[in-house]
Amino acid sequence: MPPRPGVARPGGPSPTDIAPSPSQQHALREVFTPTRPQRSSRRVSGRQTELLRIFRAIALDRAHVVLYGERGRGKTSLVNLVASAARSSGYMVGRYTCSFDSCFEDIVRGLARDLPKSMLAAPIVQDDELEGCEAALPRARVQPRDVAALPGRLAGRHVVLIADEFDRVEDSATRTWFADAIKQASDRGAAISFIIVGVSDSLEELVGRHPSIQRNILGLALPLLTDTEIDEILVQGGRDAAIEFLPEVRHAVVNVARGVPYVAQLLGLHAGTEAIARASPEVEPPDLLAAFRRAVDEADPRVAAIYQGITGGERDRGMLESLRAIAAGEQDRYARFIVSEQEGVHYIADHWLEPGAWERLMDTGTVRACRSIGPDCFAFSEPMLQHYILMREALDRGLPLHNGGAFG
Repeated sequence: MPPRPGVARPGGPSPTDIAPSPSQQHALREVFTPTRPQRSSRRVSGRQTELLRIFRAIALDRAHVVLYGERGRGKTSLVNLVASAARSSGYMVGRYTCSFDSCFEDIVRGLARDLPKSMLAAPIVQDDELEGCEAALPRARVQPRDVAALPGRLAGRHVVLIADEFDRVEDSATRTWFADAIKQASDRGAAISFIIVGVSDSLEELVGRHPSIQRNILGLALPLLTDTEIDEILVQGGRDAAIEFLPEVRHAVVNVARGVPYVAQLLGLHAGTEAIARASPEVEPPDLLAAFRRAVDEADPRVAAIYQGITGGERDRGMLESLRAIAAGEQDRYARFIVSEQEGVHYIADHWLEPGAWERLMDTGTVRACRSIGPDCFAFSEPMLQHYILMREALDRGLPLHNGGAFG
C-alpha cells in the first residue's frame, strides 16, 4: 500500500518505524477532544461573554436560559463550565440528557435524581431506594406545579436544572408542559432556573412559541468562534501537548474550521498524531493533509452521499466549483449565507450559479432556508458538509486555503 500523500519524507523514517511517546499521545488526546465536551475553562476558547450572560441571567435576573445552535459549536462544553461554576457558587445543579422518547415526567424525574440526596430536606415520598432527590416529587404524575415547589423541599438556596439535547424531544406536549413549569416557577418566585440546550435556529423552534414566558427566558444563540479563537485552540493545545502547529498549518485549519471548535479539535488531534508518529516537534502541512484525508474517510456517510450525489462524483465541475464558493464564501456568525437573485440568476458569495443549479441544491436538500432569520438567508442542511467540501478541495488543490470571512 502506498504511503499517504505528504506524510512519508524521502529518505526519512516511516511513521510506523518510530515508537511515539505514549505520554505525548495521551497529552494530545487530553487537549484535543472532538469526541467529548471540554470540562476545563482553560481549554474552552472564546466563550467568556456567553458564560457571563448565562450567570447573570440566573443570579441577577432570576431568568431561565435557552441555549441553542448547530452541533459542534461547543454548547455542552459551555454548559459544563456553567454547571461547575454554579456548584462552586453554592447552587444545586441537576442535569439530564434527553432522548427522542423523553417526556416531561422522564426529564423532571431524571433531573431530580441527579441532585445530591444530601440536599433532600422535606421528602413527600418515603422510599429509601429512590435516587437523588426524587423523593421530593409525588408518586403520581408530575405536574408543572410540582417543579415550582421543588426548591422548597430541598436544603439549598437555588436549583439549576439543565436539560441537554432538548431538540431530540419529539413530544410537543412536553414542550408545552415545560413552558408551564417555567411560568409557574417564575410567577411564584421559586428559587429554580432551567437551562435548556439544543440544536436549533431559533428559541421558538426549540421550545415553541409561548408569549407568556418570553420575559422569563434568555434566548442565547451560540455563535461561531472568531478566527483568532480557533487559532488559540491550536496554540494552547499544542503548548499543552508539547508540540507546535506551524503558522501555515494553523491558517489552513482556521479556514477549514470556519469558526466551529469541533472541526479545529478534530484536525488538531489528527494532525498532531501524524507529527508525533514521526517524532517531530512540529505539525507541518503534510501532517494536516493526512488529517484531512482521515477526516474525509471517516466523515458521516450522509455528508459523503450528499457531496457525491450533488457533484456526480465530482464530474459536475460547475456544481463542484459552486459548492466550493459557497463553503469558502462570506457567512454570518451562525454559518448562514445570503443568496441574491438578479434576472433569474442566483448569486452566492459573489459566485453566480448555472441555470438550474440553485433548484438542484434546494431540491436535494443540500441547502436549507433559514426562514426565521430572513427570506434570503440559507445554510447547509448538514453543517459538516461545508468542512467536508473544503477538505476535499485541499486534498485536490493543496494548501493554502482561503475563505471569504464573515458578515453580520
